[in-house]
Amino acid sequence: MRTRRLEVGMTQNQLAAGAGMSQAAISRLEHGTCIPTIPLLTRLAEALGSSLSVSIGPTAEVKVVFGERQTAAPVAGCGAEQLR
Repeated sequence: MRTRRLEVGMTQNQLAAGAGMSQAAISRLEHGTCIPTIPLLTRLAEALGSSLSVSIGPTAEVKVVFGERQTAAPVAGCGAEQLR
């Protein structure tokens, strides 16, 4: 999260304001001293203007990646309006 925050040029205070939380909570997340929920990760991704990818490995390791927001391509058989 810190890497993405710096990539988009945000301070911890700016991210905190955009995600509706305190700067101290952002600091704890960036230092790995607390575990975020999926809804919180979603709020953070929105505040960062980023996509969010969460994967869970076979030994329960969790990988969270904030990346550049991509436009979803329509899936065969689905109209674009169904993807919104």
